[in-house]
Amino acid sequence: MVAVGGFLIGIILFAQVANHVHKIFDPLQIKNLVSVKQLFSAKIPEGVPVKLPDLIITTIEGEQLVLKELTSRNRLVVVNFWASWCSPCVEEMPHFEKINRDYQNKNVTFLGIATKDLLSVVRKFIVQKEITYKIAMDDQDKIANAFGGVKVLPTTIFIDNNNRIVKIHKGYLSQRELDENLKDLLH
Repeated sequence: MVAVGGFLIGIILFAQVANHVHKIFDPLQIKNLVSVKQLFSAKIPEGVPVKLPDLIITTIEGEQLVLKELTSRNRLVVVNFWASWCSPCVEEMPHFEKINRDYQNKNVTFLGIATKDLLSVVRKFIVQKEITYKIAMDDQDKIANAFGGVKVLPTTIFIDNNNRIVKIHKGYLSQRELDENLKDLLH
């Protein structure tokens, strides 16, 4: 009986508060209010470019790549964070290689960033899969952190010729999806 009484008091209090709030806000304007959920889940809208800091990346062959120079020479740079132990990463690598070859004459450059992996394993993997685009190691997440942190493998980041991130795809990217993304971003 006490629980039912407490429940009824709660309903009455809620009704009084709701009625007071309703009187404060004009019912026609209520649609313009932002919900608490919207406030706390606010993100940078997709497609809003984010400028990258100067970044020097060393490939597994020892070549130094200055990201700013790489992006200024190409219409688009596709950076793919991956690992040899990541099944979706391994599955998408042949797609990236095929698209890399298809887009070589269209000023698109691919760059793979191996994370949390061993150099010897990465070298062997690259030879076995016949990957021809440049690969770098990111053992201490320095490159990933420069991109704002990479929490999901694989993650593919598209960078325009002004050194701005124009798209991020988290997770597996099929050959068709990769091709469609490139076509959209190059138009």
